[in-house]
Amino acid sequence: MDANPFGKKEDVYGFQTLWRELGYYISRLEHYERSLNFFDEAIKKTPNDKRALIGRARARAKACQYEGALEDVNKALTFDPDDLVVLADKALNTYLSCEFEEGLVQNTRLLPRRQKPDHFSMGVMHCTNAIENCIGLRSGRPLRDHFKIIRKLAWKKNFEAQKPFEPKPRKVKKKKKSLGKQLEYVQPIVTKKKKKQSCVSNQGSTLGGGAVIEEGEFEKAEVLSMRDSLHSWQSDKNLVPPYPHYFPFRPLQNYTTNIEKYMAEKYLDSMYLEKIFLNKLQYEHGAKSPNQKGSEKIIRLAKEGYKAVSYKQELLRTRSPFYYIKYQEAHASGSLKARQEEELILQRNITKKEADVLMNKLIACFENKQLQQMLQVAEKLKYYCDSKPKRIMPDKDTYLHEILVKIRKGFYDLNRLNKNQVFCEQHKRIYVSFGYPVSREPSTDSVIKQFKNVYLDHKKQIELFEKRLRQAETNDQLCWCYHELSRYHLEMKKYELAGVYSRKCIQESTKDEGHPEWHINALMLLVRINIQQHNKNDARSELMEACGIANLLQDTNLKEYLEKCLEVVETIEFDDLFGPKMLEKREQKMLSMMSTAKMKDEFAHLLRMMAAMPASRRLTVMPGVRMEDDEKRRKSRMQSIIPGNEREDQSAVKKKISNSKGVGFMELVQYHV
Repeated sequence: MDANPFGKKEDVYGFQTLWRELGYYISRLEHYERSLNFFDEAIKKTPNDKRALIGRARARAKACQYEGALEDVNKALTFDPDDLVVLADKALNTYLSCEFEEGLVQNTRLLPRRQKPDHFSMGVMHCTNAIENCIGLRSGRPLRDHFKIIRKLAWKKNFEAQKPFEPKPRKVKKKKKSLGKQLEYVQPIVTKKKKKQSCVSNQGSTLGGGAVIEEGEFEKAEVLSMRDSLHSWQSDKNLVPPYPHYFPFRPLQNYTTNIEKYMAEKYLDSMYLEKIFLNKLQYEHGAKSPNQKGSEKIIRLAKEGYKAVSYKQELLRTRSPFYYIKYQEAHASGSLKARQEEELILQRNITKKEADVLMNKLIACFENKQLQQMLQVAEKLKYYCDSKPKRIMPDKDTYLHEILVKIRKGFYDLNRLNKNQVFCEQHKRIYVSFGYPVSREPSTDSVIKQFKNVYLDHKKQIELFEKRLRQAETNDQLCWCYHELSRYHLEMKKYELAGVYSRKCIQESTKDEGHPEWHINALMLLVRINIQQHNKNDARSELMEACGIANLLQDTNLKEYLEKCLEVVETIEFDDLFGPKMLEKREQKMLSMMSTAKMKDEFAHLLRMMAAMPASRRLTVMPGVRMEDDEKRRKSRMQSIIPGNEREDQSAVKKKISNSKGVGFMELVQYHV
């Protein structure tokens, strides 16, 4: 008999391996869904092909079809039960199908038979890890920590299960309202509130027979209509009474309305956005278009994609439950807080050590009476305290208070006398404190003047202390800011502003929380301002006021210093010293000291040569006095310094030469003719 009576074509040559190899090739391209069709065809033609069964099992596992993969693996094991490769695939698929205990048993039995490659050892680790996440110490106490949430969910589930069946309402076409008919008014029925009512209804069955619910635990509708049904009415809030017993534990997470999105974000990370998009795409009108087949294909793909993502999320949740994640977060946050506290303590100790180093330098400079160095260290410590927050440097206010105390007393201790010095040295020290010139300044081309001290930008310091003044809180800080602003404006020779800030400092120092040291410091600044402006009477009155404060403070050294300052102010002569009369007197005295007339003439000639030089290059006869050139001196410099030989002004000579242009050439022509 013919094997092919109806003309059916026989299978192509090599059909036993063709479909299987095509399936392997397509699975290597990661098109697992397409490869399953070829594997199905291969197994249909050769049901006992072990390699085709293994290939389809692995493709199904990649496509998240773990149950089907286990069926293929078990069928492949019937041909060779001792094949370790197939046994490794079976253990892996058992774990992926969330049978952790069974997978642990399989991997543990096969681990002694093969150590490398580490399929079985990794399988033991994965299964043990999943079991620990679900019921081990890692998961914490889920029944205790989530008792309220579990009770709430159970109550709602029971309440919804006991509801009667609610058919979907039919769509009623709207009728047009006629003008002659009016709507019928329904009188609402107001229910009375009862103080207590027993749980005899279906809602109270989960609490127990004799449970009593207080007033306000259930929300009752105050207004009901006759058309409303008792079963169709629902309250806005969940009908869950509070737990009647004391329960000290709180849930690790809140049961919120967006719990699905929150859990999707925890398990899928950024892919949860794709899950939301696929879910909305199934119901959105944007997926529907005139191309009906294309729209159906899009919706079908969206459903399949959403189903695959949701299934993957559930698998991940089975391996690491949500209560395990929340417990680990709480545990990690607790250990993180402990580490942060240790780090905070370490930072506080380091900060305190650095601040103490600067504070010790500040105290050393204060004890050695080094005011300039003390101010520099105080600025460093102030910047350091401002750069550190209160959390890292809790003793910041103590350091700032100590800085202000040392600066206040440092300026106050400047007003003292050294009894070991002679009388002239004491006067010289007072002259320096008043800004009074005690010696001649070096010349403009002096080498000493090139090597100046550290440059201090007074404008920048003024801006800094103006900012600190706006942020000042205590009376001591205000006095310090006003004092420094007055001092820097005095250095810039802005005497009016310096006087205003000094009086502001005095005004703040005389308040209840003020300090007399700042009062003395501000008064000494005013004395210096008045000396610079040649106001001897105002300086004397300020010193007298300072003497009265010194009597109240009973500071004998300060009183002696102020009395010495009064003596210096009485002896100062501003008009004669800074005018040209004193220079003329000095020159006449020097001329009178010459013995012969010839020496007098030579010395007078030398003085005239000195007067002819510019003021910047002139050596004056009075140390510390610098004269300015005026128009009269500039004209005198144009004339001859030799007596009896007066030369013409240079401008007149130039004018004469310009008018006599060409005269020399005519004289030369006449000479030759």
